[in-house]
Amino acid sequence: MHRRAARLAFWIPVLALCPSSPAAAGGPDEALFEGLPVIDEVRCGDPADAHPFAEEPRGASRVETILGIPCRTLPNAGGPKYFAYRIGAGKGLKAGAPYVLSVRFPEDQPRGFFILNRGCEAGRGVQCGAALGDTLYGFTHNNNESLQVPLAGTFVTWRMVFWLHDHLPGIKVLRDKTPRPHRPEDGFWVVVTQSKEQDDPLSKGAAASVIRLHAVPDPSKLELRINFPPDGLPRRHLFWREEMSDEVVQSPRADERGVAGESDWYEYKARLMKVLGMNTFSKDLLEFGHNQGWDTAPFCPNDDWVNRSAHPRRWEDILRIAARHGLDVLPYYEYAGSIGQKSLGIQKRCVRLAGDSNYTNISWCEKANADVTDPETLEDAKKVLDATITRFKGQVPFAGAWFRPRPSAMPVSFSDRCLGLFAKEANGGAAVTRPSLKDDRALLQKYTAWWYGKRREFLTALRDHLRAKVDPRAVILFTADPSEPGRPLIGPKSVVTDDPETWKKIFPLPGHHKWSAAPLYDAVVKEDRHLKALLTPPEPWDRWEPQHASPVPDPANYAKTEGVLMTYTFNRAYTVSSPSGFDAFRTAGGLAIARHYALNEEVLDGITGYFCCDVDRTGPYSMLPEARAVANGDPRYVAYLSSTSFNRAFPGYARAFNAAFLALPALPGERVPNACDHPDVVVRAIRTPAQGTYVAVVNAGLREAKDVSIRLPAAGAVTDAANGGSLAAPGGVWKASLYPCELRALCVR
Repeated sequence: MHRRAARLAFWIPVLALCPSSPAAAGGPDEALFEGLPVIDEVRCGDPADAHPFAEEPRGASRVETILGIPCRTLPNAGGPKYFAYRIGAGKGLKAGAPYVLSVRFPEDQPRGFFILNRGCEAGRGVQCGAALGDTLYGFTHNNNESLQVPLAGTFVTWRMVFWLHDHLPGIKVLRDKTPRPHRPEDGFWVVVTQSKEQDDPLSKGAAASVIRLHAVPDPSKLELRINFPPDGLPRRHLFWREEMSDEVVQSPRADERGVAGESDWYEYKARLMKVLGMNTFSKDLLEFGHNQGWDTAPFCPNDDWVNRSAHPRRWEDILRIAARHGLDVLPYYEYAGSIGQKSLGIQKRCVRLAGDSNYTNISWCEKANADVTDPETLEDAKKVLDATITRFKGQVPFAGAWFRPRPSAMPVSFSDRCLGLFAKEANGGAAVTRPSLKDDRALLQKYTAWWYGKRREFLTALRDHLRAKVDPRAVILFTADPSEPGRPLIGPKSVVTDDPETWKKIFPLPGHHKWSAAPLYDAVVKEDRHLKALLTPPEPWDRWEPQHASPVPDPANYAKTEGVLMTYTFNRAYTVSSPSGFDAFRTAGGLAIARHYALNEEVLDGITGYFCCDVDRTGPYSMLPEARAVANGDPRYVAYLSSTSFNRAFPGYARAFNAAFLALPALPGERVPNACDHPDVVVRAIRTPAQGTYVAVVNAGLREAKDVSIRLPAAGAVTDAANGGSLAAPGGVWKASLYPCELRALCVR
């Protein structure tokens, strides 16, 4: 590794207040958002504030002065708690209108908490300083990371751009049949909440000084114009998939849905994409194998092939919305073979090494499976693509298809048919049995390698099918990691940290269990432990076979393949701070990465109803994973696996990154050595046949890079590729100051 790259990968600054960067407290587009008129304002630090107020448990919150300003706080002690205000009542709010909700809070100490907006049934968590943000305990191992990220040392603003719903819930939102008795004229609840103390022991708890609701008089001004590369150059893609959000529009009765018009729910998502600067609409069409809103009738008149959806026109409505907004489309499939009354999937043709068809103890994952070695599976999967993509050819630009099997959905099969096929194709005709594979480790490895080759044949055949029928540029993305938070590191449950001594003192305290390790961040990155975790099969346990239920990614088999990309799992800083992981997943068609958010599911013990929520770092650090991914990997596809309704809590920083990212062409690039003397600034060059050289400049560090000089890798006029503005670069040197985690895109021609 280049010495500068090594310093970048392993450098983490000491904990400090960091007010030196003007972006730390404000950021890109600050004037745009601050300039929006205020409809209503809650003074959280004023006990006499007249807005309806609630808290649980009683007396959970208190008012204290922080940085000279009164705030309402939730001490990080005991169990889950919240305080909530109803905002906007009697202020003329209108369903379907865009608004911006903002919450002002002090970033003076490490804090981790959640903010829930009941005006659109969405939420977003806060993580600053060394706080974990995502909870330590819950249904899943959240791969927690505690780093001494600089604090702004002042008040910062959390924001959510949203479209107000028709029917609004109270504080509690249930997983099924949520009561929504309120209307826009009643206002809506804003809930500030946090989990139990043990979930984030370094957090000083939630705090808020002001909650504001802003009008958006001219929604077009919030739309971010993307300056895509010129025609003829391939584009990059940004997109999300939501895990738990469609419940808002599931009821057949309009008065029971959050959004009365079902298609409006997806219209609002398309509009949010235009605000955030994201260009590709993705929607799950199969969830754990089940139909999520597309019409099977043209392919089967009954439920024999795929069970019909209660919302068969949902997908067609989404495509019309995407077309109207000029968005590309990339549907998402948790394929397990078709699931219907007489379908392929429920035949469960895959057999595990033990001889039966149940690979895990997860009952809802064992209802169907797909054998990728079976020609009938290929035809079945093609039929799914034809029903959801091919038949709509020409209506929208389809980028391809995104497959992500859940546990046991596309497992390694040891059926008699598979054993016979292996013997014929890869074992010289010598018969094998399940007992012989159990007893012969080398033979089992040979069998597994053969199966991975069959999976590659399956995926490339799907690529070829889409390219022949829909678009010659269509790709197949494949996410082999079935977990929500991403694969954990190998070994004992741990918190990756740059301060292991602190965590070694925390783990023995009462209330902590199953946690015994605090590996040093530098060592985790240097030893590529994340990459090893992604590529290492899970250990079998009891009588189950998770290693066969969820076969790990095999990116080496796709290194020279164009058009099929295994997605690289990212989330924490340690997952994006080494080039090795990205290089392992790079293909002839580039690199695809998927951010796996932790669900934080049900960590509030029901006090706000059903709960799951994504978490963002604050301010510029909200883009830390993406910035380092560009610096160390240069992805062309960035996917987000969101726990619920997707958004960004610091939209200015997301917009700036997205505009620069999408301005770069999806072509091979190279890291330019010695282009900048600042140790944290990375420069990448992308040379085009006739449209000049594009340059990506990234501050991958955690502090502002002031007055840096970038020696450009080509000669010519320089423009800001994100907006087309001219830039001065005398003698081929561009000078700029870059806030932490900033990406800039230039074009030299």
